[in-house]
Amino acid sequence: MHSQGLLFAVLLATIAFAKAKYDVEEAEKHFNLCKEETGAEENFAETYKSEVIPSSDKGKCLLECVMRHKGVYDKDGKFDLEGLKKYAGKVFEHKPENVEKMIAIAEECHKLDVEGLDKCEAAYKYATCCQTKSREQNISFKD
Repeated sequence: MHSQGLLFAVLLATIAFAKAKYDVEEAEKHFNLCKEETGAEENFAETYKSEVIPSSDKGKCLLECVMRHKGVYDKDGKFDLEGLKKYAGKVFEHKPENVEKMIAIAEECHKLDVEGLDKCEAAYKYATCCQTKSREQNISFKD
């Protein structure tokens, strides 16, 4: 299994920064820690409102960093399936059927070819794939 693959379903929940059963204050805390760590210029409030995945070089690293802080990505860039399940369960507590859907989407997106990409570029590629596929299935983080 690709080391970064399955976590990106949860990445969308994090990057969307939306209030489902998701703690916006917690999201902002992780965002700001990662903004400081990566030097990204993205603004939490703007990112939250627009649900746009950061595409700057530092913004892409912000994606990877947030996942580490959420516990679905370890310090070595390895995916933690149990961490994903726990986090997806929290985000979709009100819609448990979306947990399995998001895992399936991530499994599909992790098949993308990311060989030769650094972990930040790979994070962006996976997040974009997952966002597209979740929208196709009408999975909303703002329910």
